[in-house]
Amino acid sequence: MAVFTRTNGNAENVVSVGNISLSEESSSSGVIISTGIGKPVQAFGITSNVSMAAQLGTGEAVEGILRTVGINSTLLAYQLNTTLLSVLIEDSSWNATDLQANIRAANGTVGSYNLTGVTVTDVGLKLATS
Repeated sequence: MAVFTRTNGNAENVVSVGNISLSEESSSSGVIISTGIGKPVQAFGITSNVSMAAQLGTGEAVEGILRTVGINSTLLAYQLNTTLLSVLIEDSSWNATDLQANIRAANGTVGSYNLTGVTVTDVGLKLATS
């Protein structure tokens, strides 16, 4: 395979499939660059003050939250760590405030788990922390 040395442009504009403008290399700092994903991505942390570890079954809290997330996005991945449900989504119209309000409004529709205290934060995406 031939390899050519580039003299113009930058990697972000070449490989990003998102709808963000990265006209300068410095503008890419902290921005998620989507290379193998079809649309711009977002990462949210959904925190409960009560463990969700026993809420993974059909019709339980985690499924209810993920269904709510899926109303306005495509769910790519999620991870549950006791009281924190992390989600990676694409093609979304959610912001943290609207997603939180919709999850809280689903209280009572996902069994006996209380969703009124759930908080949602737009945590961004960090592929490595060290």
